[in-house]
Amino acid sequence: MKAIYRVAKATYHEGWRRKFLNGILVFAILIIGSSWVFTYLQPGAELKMLIDVGLGSIRFFGMLIAVFLGTRMIPDEIEKRTIYTLLSKPVTRAQFLLGKFFGGLGTVITNVALMGITFYIVFAIKAPQFAIPSEENGTHYSMEFMYANVAKAILLSFFELAVVMGIAVLASVVFTWILAAVFTFFVYFVGQASTFFGHLADPDTGASKLAQIVLGTIYRVLPHFETFDVREAILKDTVVLWSYVGQAVGMAMIYVAIVLAMGYLFFNEREV
Repeated sequence: MKAIYRVAKATYHEGWRRKFLNGILVFAILIIGSSWVFTYLQPGAELKMLIDVGLGSIRFFGMLIAVFLGTRMIPDEIEKRTIYTLLSKPVTRAQFLLGKFFGGLGTVITNVALMGITFYIVFAIKAPQFAIPSEENGTHYSMEFMYANVAKAILLSFFELAVVMGIAVLASVVFTWILAAVFTFFVYFVGQASTFFGHLADPDTGASKLAQIVLGTIYRVLPHFETFDVREAILKDTVVLWSYVGQAVGMAMIYVAIVLAMGYLFFNEREV
């Protein structure tokens, strides 16, 4: 455990020294902090715009940070040849891989926490104004559940990005970092539409046997990232149950365990 902690700590500090990722964080905070400005572009739907821009920015920019950080950590160690020094110490490849993952994940979670705090402040200030019924369209939003739902949405973003980080680490030990980034982006965006593939694989849609097998496999193998997006429930003023959050977290943890196990198998066979 000490070896994993040392690698994770070094990786965490290294992540904060990457100016490109810090630039993404600053830009994201600026976008989220000014998200209330965009609400005036669509009168009558201010709260929807606020939530879409705020939570959408957290997920998108958090994904960028996870992908670019996760796909560079191990290739950079190999390129700089520092990995030989690390593995020559009493640090196994499994400990090295886990340390890199947890260190990178810590960096991502810290970034998402900063973005989440920024959005929560903006939401707490502006949302009550938009909850007032409008005489023009009669819209009305109760704030009874929204504050807790927003917090749960940010929490779900943490675990969604843990899955992204796991996929990025797996890809980084198989491909070059550029191909790893492309692969992770592909999995992320296709994973957003996993329900669509599941629908296409339904025999009732008239799909051929081959299409059902291929699309069904895609549906079962890819992570269901849309599970972590609860913006619709927030706008419908529906309680996001803790049981739902627990199921999503459990799915994320299982998926992370699987991709890290696969990453270890590939990394253990790789000559560095």
